[in-house]
Amino acid sequence: MNFGIIGLGRIAKKFAKTINEIEGSTLYAVGSRDIIKAEEFKREFNANVAYGSYEKLYEDKNIDCIYIATPNSMHYKNAMDALMHGKNVICEKPFTINPSEAKALYNYAKEHNLFIMEALWIEFLPAYKRIKEIIKNGEIGNVKEVRVSYGFSITPDRRERKFISSLGGGALLDIGIYNLALIDLILDGRPISINSCYRLNEYNTDEWSRVELFYSNAKAIMTTAIGEDLKREAYIIGDKGMIYIPDFQQNQEFRVNDTIYSYPFRINGFEYQIEEAINCINEKMCESNIYGASNSIKVQEILFDIRKSFNLKFDCEE
Repeated sequence: MNFGIIGLGRIAKKFAKTINEIEGSTLYAVGSRDIIKAEEFKREFNANVAYGSYEKLYEDKNIDCIYIATPNSMHYKNAMDALMHGKNVICEKPFTINPSEAKALYNYAKEHNLFIMEALWIEFLPAYKRIKEIIKNGEIGNVKEVRVSYGFSITPDRRERKFISSLGGGALLDIGIYNLALIDLILDGRPISINSCYRLNEYNTDEWSRVELFYSNAKAIMTTAIGEDLKREAYIIGDKGMIYIPDFQQNQEFRVNDTIYSYPFRINGFEYQIEEAINCINEKMCESNIYGASNSIKVQEILFDIRKSFNLKFDCEE
C-alpha cells in the first residue's frame, strides 16, 4: 500500500520509519510547503516523490492513504482536502479541535466510501486488548477508579509550537488526550460530571491540569503537564484487585496484582495502527472496528467539555 505524508515533523519521522518496516507498505510521497524540507525527508526515509505543496500530494493518483501530521488546527482542513481528492486518511491526534469537525470528517468519508481513522496509536496496542480481557473476566472485580498522569519538560525553542492558541496548542490536546484515551478504554460511556484545576500560560492555553471525571459507578483522575516531568503511569483499581501500568503510553508491560504481563512491540508501537488501517482499506471499510467514529467523537466531546471547564477557546475557533 502506498502512503503519503504531510506535515514532516518528529511524529511523521516515526510514522515513516514504521511504514518502511511493514511488509507490503511503501512510503511513496511526502509533502511540505518547504520543498527543501520535503526533499530532505524523502532522502532520509527513501520516499519516491517529494512535493512542495500539499495539493500536489493530494493529486498524486499513486497514493492509497495519506497520513496527516500537521498542527492541530490544520487537521480538519487537511483531512477534508485529502478526502475530497478521494484519498483514505490517517490523521494524527487530536483528530480535530472540536467534535463538530470530527463528525463532519467521519460523515464525509462514509458518504464517499473512504477510510478515515484517528492515529491515537495506544488504542491499538496488544497490551490494552489483554487488559480489557482481564477486566471483562473479573480478575480485578468492578473497576472503581482510574488514575493516570503524563507530563514532560520542554525546551524554550519548542514552547510556542506546543502552546500557541492559533495552532490549537496546550497540554490537554497534545498529551492529555492519551490520558483520556486510557480512561475511555476502561470506563464505559461519558462522565456525568467533571471537576478541574488548571493553569494557563502566556498564550492563554493550558500547561497543567488535574481533572476528575465522575462516571455512574467509577471515577477517573488525570493529571497532564507540559513543562513538568510526570510519570506516564496508570492505576486501574477494582474492588478485588488492581492493574498497574508503569508507562501507559508505551505500554509493553503491566502488573495485575502480583502477575506481570509483557507485550513487547515488534517495531515501535506504531505498527499496530498502520496495520489496522491497511486491513480496513483492503476490506473497503470506512472506519476501524477497534477505534472508529463513535470512539473518536466521544473522546473529542469529552476533551471539549474539559476545555470548557478551563474557559479555554482557541484563537482559530469561531
